[in-house]
Amino acid sequence: MTRTWFELSQEDGAVLKTLVVEVSFDTDPNAASYSQGTVEAIFSTAKDVLTNETTMTVSAFRIVPRDAR
Repeated sequence: MTRTWFELSQEDGAVLKTLVVEVSFDTDPNAASYSQGTVEAIFSTAKDVLTNETTMTVSAFRIVPRDAR
């Protein structure tokens, strides 16, 4: 993981918060540098933190490769 940020959007009058996690590997499952185990660990950790360690509400979660900026 190289960095994280939130993106805010609006849908039907509600503000949606998306947690974006940037990674240093390709997120295409067909790419040689793709790491399914790392993707699963990121999702698991984010779910645990958002469920058990904060009262923050997140509408969506996204993993992007570093070059996607």
